[in-house]
Amino acid sequence: RSGAIEIWVCDADGSNVLQLTSYGVMSGTPRWSPDGGLIAFDSRLGGESNLYTVDPAGGVPTKLNIDVSDNSVPSWSPDGKWIYFTQGDDTGEPSIWRVPSQGGHAVQLASAPAATALASPDGQYVYFFRKKKLWRMMPDGSSPEEVKGMPKLSFQGTEWYPSKAGIYFMSHENGETTIELYDPRTQKIRPIFTLEKSSPYW
Repeated sequence: RSGAIEIWVCDADGSNVLQLTSYGVMSGTPRWSPDGGLIAFDSRLGGESNLYTVDPAGGVPTKLNIDVSDNSVPSWSPDGKWIYFTQGDDTGEPSIWRVPSQGGHAVQLASAPAATALASPDGQYVYFFRKKKLWRMMPDGSSPEEVKGMPKLSFQGTEWYPSKAGIYFMSHENGETTIELYDPRTQKIRPIFTLEKSSPYW
């Protein structure tokens, strides 16, 4: 709408549209805090990717001061105390880190290649993408393991999301795009919905 990729919010029916950023550069990956009070996102304002938070009701976004650079793709821990993020994506060496949600000292949880960290709703695991496979680890980065029974993902590794029911993901088979659900307990997969038109991998 503005001519650049910015962060916007609206009601579920598309009404009450509000533009939250006006940077004029690539901004994305908006994710709500668990209490709904903030939205974390990334932006390449100034030529380097950094993490920001903003009040969804409007206001000036706040850059998170983090002691590593090239940070993108933020997500929240279920208790709101941590933000997980990808570091080094622009350099082609992405790894997973976490930082207190107010910023500060960041700690690496998974070495490269690793990207797109998302916590399970119960906070027991942090899932991430590595070489077209879905992995999981403990919130402190310990005990990393490949998720058994989960099929390969697309090259970008963003078409999945953990929920209480399991891992929702998109598959692209025989020219169709289908939303499917993987159950970690049984390692079984069932189709949920097939899109009327196939979506591109990106």
